[in-house]
Amino acid sequence: MLLDSNIIIYSAQLEYSQLRKLIAEHSPVVSALSYLEVLGYHLLTEQQRQYFEEFFQVAQVLPISQDVLAQAVTLRQ
Repeated sequence: MLLDSNIIIYSAQLEYSQLRKLIAEHSPVVSALSYLEVLGYHLLTEQQRQYFEEFFQVAQVLPISQDVLAQAVTLRQ
């Protein structure tokens, strides 16, 4: 299951226990950009950082090639 950064962030919130359960039942896959976006957020609490670090240890993190990055930039312009 490929997850967006926002889904990863929501899964850390107490009220989204069903989301955590759904993710746990599948093999989470994330983009390397999601890793950067989530763990690179400058206002993370220590508890959030620990949750996300544990999450990324079990998730498959997909690398992003230069070709994919260039195409994404072109599409956003």
